[in-house]
Order: sequence, then C-alpha cells, then structure tokens
Amino acid sequence: MWRRARRRLADLRIATKIVSVSLVVTAIFTASGVVGLVNLSRLIDEQDREYNVNVRALDEMTHVRSSVSAQLEAVLAYILSDPGFYRDTYAEIIDESDADIDARIATLRGIDLPTSEKTGLRGFTATVDMWRTTRDAALDAARGGDQKKAASVVLVRSEAIARAVKDRASSFLAQLVEAVADGARKAKAAAMRNAQLTTALLVAGALTAVLLAVLTGRAISRPLRQVVDVLARVARGDLSRRVELDRADEVGQMGRSLNETLGVLRNAFEEVHHRACHDGLTGLPNRALLRERIAAARANATGGLPVAMLLIDLDGFKQVNDALGHAAGDHLLTVVAQRLQSGVRSADTVARLGGDEFAVLLDGVDHVSDVYVVADRLLTDLQQPSEYHGRVITPRASIGVSLWDGETPIDALMHDADQAMYAAKTSGKGRVVHAAATT
Repeated sequence: MWRRARRRLADLRIATKIVSVSLVVTAIFTASGVVGLVNLSRLIDEQDREYNVNVRALDEMTHVRSSVSAQLEAVLAYILSDPGFYRDTYAEIIDESDADIDARIATLRGIDLPTSEKTGLRGFTATVDMWRTTRDAALDAARGGDQKKAASVVLVRSEAIARAVKDRASSFLAQLVEAVADGARKAKAAAMRNAQLTTALLVAGALTAVLLAVLTGRAISRPLRQVVDVLARVARGDLSRRVELDRADEVGQMGRSLNETLGVLRNAFEEVHHRACHDGLTGLPNRALLRERIAAARANATGGLPVAMLLIDLDGFKQVNDALGHAAGDHLLTVVAQRLQSGVRSADTVARLGGDEFAVLLDGVDHVSDVYVVADRLLTDLQQPSEYHGRVITPRASIGVSLWDGETPIDALMHDADQAMYAAKTSGKGRVVHAAATT
C-alpha cells in the first residue's frame, strides 16, 4: 500500500505536488485558526495574507521553472532540427516561453515578498539572463550549421539551469513552511484557552507539513540529481548513462526526452566514427582501421602463428573506367570487395586502401603454406567474369604477400607486401608474389 501511494505521488505533476503540500498545510492551520475564531480573527487575516503571498509566489515560480524546462527542450530540438517548418515551430515555442517567463517574473516582483525571497528572485533572474545568453550563442551556432557545438553549449550549461530551478523551488517551499509555522506559533500564543487542542492541531500540522515536504522534496530532488549526473557525464563526453525515471510527471518526461536526445547524439557520433574508419563505396575498413587491426593481431598472436598481409591491386582498372565509365568501375570495386570478404574468415580483415588497391589481413593461420593457398584461391575467385549492364567484365589482379616475423613494424609489413605486389605486376600480372622473393 505504501509503495502504491509513493508511485501515485511520483506520477503527479510537480506543480500538483507542491500545490497539494501547500493546500494540506493551509487546511490544517486554517482549522487551527477556526478553533480560536474570535480571539484569532486578526491573526487569521495576517495568515491569509502570508498564504496568498507564498502560494502565489510558489505557483508563479513553478510556472517559470516549467517554462525554462520547456524552453530547454525546445532549444535542443531546434538545434537538432534542420531549417524549415519544425525549426520555425521550435523558435516560436522559445519566443512564447520567453514571454511567459518575463510576465511571471514581473508578477513575482509585484508581490509583496519578504526581503530574503526578493534576494532569491534577483539571483534567479540573473541565472535566467545567463541561460539566455548561452542559449542565444547555441542558437546562433545552430543557424550557422555547427549543431555539435550548439548541442555541446546547451548540454553543458543546462546543468546549472536545472540546479538553479531546483534550489529556487526548494527555497520557496522552505520559506512557505516557515511562514505558516510562524503563524501557528502566533496563534498558539493568542489562544491560551484553546491551548491543548490548538497545540495538538499545530503538532499534527507541523508533522504532516514536514512529512509532505520531505516526500515532495525527495520526489523532485532525487531525479533532478540523476539528470544532473547524466548531463555532467555528457559534458565529459560519456553518452553511455541513461536517466532511469519510471514516472509520468514533468521530471519523468524530461528524463525520457533527455534519453532520446542522448540516443540521437550517440547514433550520430557512431555514424561519424564509422564513416571515418570505413570506405564509403564498399563499406570496407579503410587504411586507418586496417592499421589498428594489424596492431591488435600482432598483440594477440600466440604459438608462433604468423600474421600475414595480402596487398591486392587490380590490373587494367583504368581501362575499365575509360571504356565503360566510372559507374562500371564502382561496380567492379564492389564485386571485388564482396569476393574478398567471401573468401576469408570472419576473424580476418578486408580493407580498401584507395583507388583499386585492397588489403587482406590474415589473423593467425596454422601454417605459412595456408597463406599461399588463401592467396591463390582469392586470385582465382577475383578473376571470375562479372556482368554489368549486359557487358562482361573480367577482373584481373596482382597480389603481394608479406609475413610478420614477430618483430616487423606495421609500416614495414605493409611496405613488404606493397613491394611484392609491384613485383607481381612487373613480372606479368595476375599472380601471387611473396615479399621474400623480391629481396
């Protein structure tokens, strides 16, 4: 039952939680005032004034915080959107939330707040101004096409905004409870004839207020700390964490939106990394990734099993481009890539180094002779005819082979394979040459 009640409380809107606490506290202490009806009439009037000030201020501040949160989401959506209808819609949301924030802050300034709350309001207004400056910088970056920089600016600064909103809400809530408690103490002093009953009501009201305040504060501060932690990790480049908030209020919605945003960013970064390490036409690893695979294969080599490099260059590829066009050349490169991948194990690596040059890294073969069996088989498979728009294209290739001797640097291993490949081309093409045969 307690767990079910906590879940229902967590799913309530934040404004509802705070207003509910205020209403419960107000009801309890209003009952205390009714008990001393005549004697406490003046004090009740004073309490009503205090309630109106604090509840109004808390309500306005809650809307300001919601507007700031909505604006943050709109700014992130604006940055991640392309120019057009959606970006214009998010721009309107940003403008509307700005107007709402200004209007409610103006209302707060018009309320007869205590000096401490006025000081807090000035501090919050300064924080909002700082956020707007940061936001405008991010929007300018987004309009200039630098979405990564814009997202980085917003994500880093949003932690400070979230903390400021939380601190402001906690401050208003604490001041509201203190104001009501102060009114209760005055009522107790003025209603001596009803001392016992009034004291019991005040104690019960104070305990209820504290309990509700603690529950509400935990329901708000804990998830916000989790969001802040995730944003801090994002600022350090860690996109692996997620906000775990299974609740239906604004904080839960913010967590889900943040998770979606982080998912988009992670996918974008992974796509950029994949493009940086793979050939755009064939999808094969490029030279940089091949070097990483060679280093890993050398580090993991055990039992004296060799690491072999096959460097493959197509013979007459330029003539195919000249005679049939670059589309035919791209088709031929794609066919060669597929045949190379089909002819090796999953642990091996096939890479395109550029132009019509490919490489195959054999990671841990049983015998040296197996390297030449693989090379001969690949050469045979590569030179099978392929049809392109009714024309038959027969690929030709030369293969150079080099073996890692346990000490050869990566550059030397690739250089030896390159020399062997050129030896294969100069000695008649369409053959396999071992690096040792060129020395």
